[in-house]
Amino acid sequence: MQDKIVEFLKKSDGYISGEEISDALRVSRAAVWKYIQDLRENDYEIVAVPHLGYKLISIPDKLFPAEIQYQLNTRIIGKKIFHFETMGSTMDEAFTLGLKGEPEGAVVCAEGQTKGRGRLGRSWMSPKGKGIYCSIILRPNFSPTQTAQLTLMTAVAICDAIKKATGLQPAIKWPNDVLFDNHKVAGILTELSAEMDRVKFVVVGIGLNVNTLTAQLPQGATSLRAQTKESLSRIKMIQEMLRSFEDWYLILQRKGFTPVLKKWKEMSATLGKNVKVKNPSGEIDGLAVDVDTDGSLMIRKSNGVIVRCLTGDVVGLG
Repeated sequence: MQDKIVEFLKKSDGYISGEEISDALRVSRAAVWKYIQDLRENDYEIVAVPHLGYKLISIPDKLFPAEIQYQLNTRIIGKKIFHFETMGSTMDEAFTLGLKGEPEGAVVCAEGQTKGRGRLGRSWMSPKGKGIYCSIILRPNFSPTQTAQLTLMTAVAICDAIKKATGLQPAIKWPNDVLFDNHKVAGILTELSAEMDRVKFVVVGIGLNVNTLTAQLPQGATSLRAQTKESLSRIKMIQEMLRSFEDWYLILQRKGFTPVLKKWKEMSATLGKNVKVKNPSGEIDGLAVDVDTDGSLMIRKSNGVIVRCLTGDVVGLG
């Protein structure tokens, strides 16, 4: 009911009376007043003027499902959103929901995380109310070997969303770190439930530093606020991100990986650079010359031999 009242207030050009709201929603005026009070307690700024009614002045910068979905206009992504104030990890919650059969496109988001996870067992710092911490459930008709394509696709989608929201163009460090001047602004984690030849579902986790202060970030990280020198609406940012994610996900499904990979290469901060990659088998040094269709990084060593890195971490760019 609160969501419906907020929608009424948003659509109103000015004030709207409690009587109009109560008649439209078929509840008492006392109930309307109570819902308005509850909204105010959730940081909605609503003024009330006798004989005029109520007017919405501002909404809180919190990732409430109704705010994210308002004029989102996606077909799949974000039709169902789970919101938490603070939780361990959106990845863990989304994976549990995936096992329970939640539909493709369902999103889990949190204002803050206490056990946020990144790639290779790293933690993701998630100060409350500062960033976007969300996980998306997907059910693609993919084989497990195609999952890496989703990871690279997500990096492209995040870069596009950031450019639309801020005008700034970030770069991608293989496979999926989103950077400004070699400082990380976003990370991606992909986990799947699969059989030998079929993916049951995939969870794509995204951590984006939006209004996080530099003092709250680990060394080598940045935020959109640090780059733009102003605070940004997390609601508008996650909306752009979900729209862009859906656009690229549909491209991947309809046209294959080729257009995704082409865009990824245009944004790459890795290709053409001398790199050092750490993976479970050791370190590989050489020139990053290409990315293959399975998402692996192709490195030409000093002896001219080209090796493929499907997993690992680029720890040096030259």
